[in-house]
Amino acid sequence: MLKKFIEFAIDKPLLNHIFLAFIVLLSVFAYINIPKEIFPPVQMDKVVISGGYAGTSADVLDKMAVKSIEDELKNINDLDMLTTRVKNGSFTIMADIKPEADNVSALNDVKDVIAKVKRDLPADMDEPIARIFEQSIPLVQVSISAQKPTNELLKMAEVLKSSISEFKDLNDVTVRGDADDELLVKINLSKIEAYGLKSDDVTRALQSISSIFPIGTIKERGKHLYISTTNGEKELQKLNSMLLNIGGKKVRLADVADVEFTISEQSELTHFNGLPTISINITKSTSGSAIILVKQIRALLQTYEKQYPEFKFSVYSDTSVWIKNRLNTVFSNILFGLFLVFMAMMLTVNRGIAFVVALGIPLSFMIGLIVTEKIGFSLNMLSLLGGLIALGMLVDEAIVVAENIYRHLEMGRDRREAVIEGTREMFPAVLAATLTTVFAFLPLLMMTGEMGTFIRILPIMISVLLISSLFEAFYFLPLHAKDFLRVRRDDHVSHDMWKKLYDGYDRAPHFLIKLKKTSLEVCMVAIIGWTVILGSMS
Repeated sequence: MLKKFIEFAIDKPLLNHIFLAFIVLLSVFAYINIPKEIFPPVQMDKVVISGGYAGTSADVLDKMAVKSIEDELKNINDLDMLTTRVKNGSFTIMADIKPEADNVSALNDVKDVIAKVKRDLPADMDEPIARIFEQSIPLVQVSISAQKPTNELLKMAEVLKSSISEFKDLNDVTVRGDADDELLVKINLSKIEAYGLKSDDVTRALQSISSIFPIGTIKERGKHLYISTTNGEKELQKLNSMLLNIGGKKVRLADVADVEFTISEQSELTHFNGLPTISINITKSTSGSAIILVKQIRALLQTYEKQYPEFKFSVYSDTSVWIKNRLNTVFSNILFGLFLVFMAMMLTVNRGIAFVVALGIPLSFMIGLIVTEKIGFSLNMLSLLGGLIALGMLVDEAIVVAENIYRHLEMGRDRREAVIEGTREMFPAVLAATLTTVFAFLPLLMMTGEMGTFIRILPIMISVLLISSLFEAFYFLPLHAKDFLRVRRDDHVSHDMWKKLYDGYDRAPHFLIKLKKTSLEVCMVAIIGWTVILGSMS
């Protein structure tokens, strides 16, 4: 079976060269489409429960809702650790799902808990939402700046956010520095006194404006009370003509207060190059290329700058720049390592063998890149580190096979027969050597937790590259060996330095075998001695 496989590889050169060109083309498309990240995305199994009750403090919300939800979640066997964040008006509970548990089943149990707890929550509080946690990867931040009022910047930010959200593979697009529309009621104390009313009665009457509890934010500045609310009537004319029953008197709201819709206080203020700005924070999902997405966003911003010249659109915190720089560093290390490997082969083996083996290294990386893209992994520092680790191993199979083919050629055999027999003889040994290396790395897949999820790309990448090099050594290498490998009459060692090295190596095994007991004892003493020395140093 193996012999027919090798014969097909060398007897169909045109077909196999087309196959080789097809692999090169596929690798180009794989490199374009594969997600490029600094580190591999870690998808942890978690359930996120989020909810809120506007106007409540963190302490009140914790006692009112969060504590009861946490107590019920602790009774779910599929959940492990709970992490809770509570702030004024909202809360988030993150629950780790046990490795052996089913995500859908755990999520359904959490939803049942929320439905049970909902009966004890305030009637006007929205039901908390439970979902499986999806990781978001920082991508880029966009700044919109201009000498404009805040509301105009916010409107432009919403328009741009809508356009950016149309891109695929984005996880979240949020506006930083956003502010809600709110109703501002300024109570005029002088008018209240003129009507013979009390400010406390007016404040209580204003509770009817909003159905939310508490009614909103009350601030006192000088002789005015400012009351902002987030629910209720939305038309200014109706609000002004609204009748209030205050101290037994019927008065319109406009008679005791000035009413207007305005923007709430911003939770954060930002400037970019000295101009007021609103920022848009963009994150991506685990799929998609960060570099391509940033290019698309930059192209969109250029069209917006032409369409709205009074606004300035800028990009900062661009993670694609960091990704390109770090990936280029690892790529350069791989290329430099490839050059060193080729030079080492040129110095130690036949130049024809070095050339045939060097042809197979990029091909193994191409096959590995195609497989990596198809199984859904990204190109990141860890996957490239796996390629760097496997670089020295990739040439092992090819060197052994090429050397054996060359040995048969030196014996004077026909080129086709030498390639077939030289390749076939090495298959059991090369297969065993490759599988032992693969099996040495595969136990890393058994690691659990965040570290196991983070590092799993390393053994997968190394295994894929080693199996790719095994395929190349027994399919494309025989084809290249038949075309390029030639017996050179000056291949025998002629240089004095190399001759001395060969002679010294030839004498060393004979000496060790002759004194095998003494040699074994010396080795054991050396191993024990170095173990003791290293142990004392640590």
